[in-house]
Amino acid sequence: MLKFFYCSKFLIVALLALSVVSQGRAYAASVTLKTPSGEIRGALNEGVSVYKGIPYAMPPVGELKFAPPQDMAPWEGERDCTEFAPQAIQYMPLAGQPMSENCLALNVWTPVLPGDDAKLPVYVFIHGGGFAEGTSSMPMYDGTGFAKKGIVTVTINYRLNTLGFFASQETLKRYGTTGNWGILDQIKALEWVKKNISAFGGDPDSVTIGGESAGSFSVSILMTSPLAKGLFRGAILESGTILSLPFLSAYARSDLEKSITVSGMLAGIFGAGDDETGLERMRRANSVAMANLSAFTLDQTVPSAFLLIPVFDGRVIPKNPVSELSSGNFNCVNTLIGFNNDEGSLFVPTGTDEGQYMAIAAKILGYEKSLVALERFKVEDRDAQKNATQRARQITAYGVFSAGAKRYADLVTKAGGDVYMYKFKTVTPDDLKNGLGARHAAELPFVFDTLGTFGTSGLRGTEYDKIAEEMHTRWANFIKNGDPNVGESAPSGVKWPKYDPANADVIYFDRKITSGALEDRENIDFMISLIYDSK
Repeated sequence: MLKFFYCSKFLIVALLALSVVSQGRAYAASVTLKTPSGEIRGALNEGVSVYKGIPYAMPPVGELKFAPPQDMAPWEGERDCTEFAPQAIQYMPLAGQPMSENCLALNVWTPVLPGDDAKLPVYVFIHGGGFAEGTSSMPMYDGTGFAKKGIVTVTINYRLNTLGFFASQETLKRYGTTGNWGILDQIKALEWVKKNISAFGGDPDSVTIGGESAGSFSVSILMTSPLAKGLFRGAILESGTILSLPFLSAYARSDLEKSITVSGMLAGIFGAGDDETGLERMRRANSVAMANLSAFTLDQTVPSAFLLIPVFDGRVIPKNPVSELSSGNFNCVNTLIGFNNDEGSLFVPTGTDEGQYMAIAAKILGYEKSLVALERFKVEDRDAQKNATQRARQITAYGVFSAGAKRYADLVTKAGGDVYMYKFKTVTPDDLKNGLGARHAAELPFVFDTLGTFGTSGLRGTEYDKIAEEMHTRWANFIKNGDPNVGESAPSGVKWPKYDPANADVIYFDRKITSGALEDRENIDFMISLIYDSK
């Protein structure tokens, strides 16, 4: 088990390192643009105007640490926006880039030059990383491909780990909210887009938000948040919804009181109580140390005690989002949603034993419900697909990804939104070699058409190019038209069926693109009933 864990951690570091390779390319010429926030200087690359590191809020430092983000006053003079801003403070930062508390910035790729009034559709992408890691500047999120298809593309940074999700009674008293600083950052970025994106040729009334993993959870959070109403017209969710959010943290569980308790225990390490003096002490404490204490661990047999995630606080997020979704009281928009075939492989190490499988099931489902699941998904050591490792991966995939995705799709459809569901089954040579299958996050270089980054080196010029073209085109069509079938023809010509809870048809992204009934529906429906319907 330890061998696999260290190999997995090395794999992620290696993938991150690979993703840095493309950052060294030079841009041909500079371009200057006037925006409501101020004048900025970017660069031209492959016919695309690129502006990096644009601040969308005041630096969240000093009195603004553990507080809602604040608007920046327009700056004077020209601002150099040819380099990415520092990434948010985190445990495992992207190599070769600085990190800083002053991280609230975004990046824009647009196919138009200054002065063009194009009114193009806009895609705002939110990165993943367990709400504890990640950055908008990873090359696999490069927006050049979407910009070439006529889409103004935006990627954003937001506060992470303790700095993004620390909850306390003191901040609740001061601000009327707590524990959602990172989500408030995302909303502030969308407000900035609404105000400024016209200057980049974008249509502020044609914004689609999207994200993967924690970014996908974030998109579904924004769909439930009353503070995000009117800021977008479409949503893309890749691997994660708010329905499964509590399962990410074994202790905080997105519950207001539990989150305050866990945050208080972490604050105690710094000698800080939950009062005015304690808050000031936390604002002076070392941010890197706090980030390390609330890091996300890939190995779910050893969950992080202080992993902090978004909180159902009753202001930013409803206290009972399941009820709000069920009643249709949310920001219902057309939705593209899906998950990968082997979501659990990255989080459950090879060699996981039956006791660890039972612990993972209990962590996700609660002890009583885990007993029901364990009875259905019994360990059979003689069957390689039913040993403890594979069963733990199944439970993780069902509980955190597929069951929540299907139930979320059902609820959006019920509320009147058009839904298109996918399942990603493509296995790259590297992931096949490492026994990971179509792992979590594997689809991203295909979606952005950035093969060569994040474990896909050497795939350009191969059959994988067609899968990337297929997915990239479908995503672009959805962003433009709210329907992945409308717009540019995809190579396969396969019609992506509109999701209907009765038949649950999906599209499968594999070496052969197909569509049809959702695989493994019986088990997914069983888990939905167990998680969401049983008392």
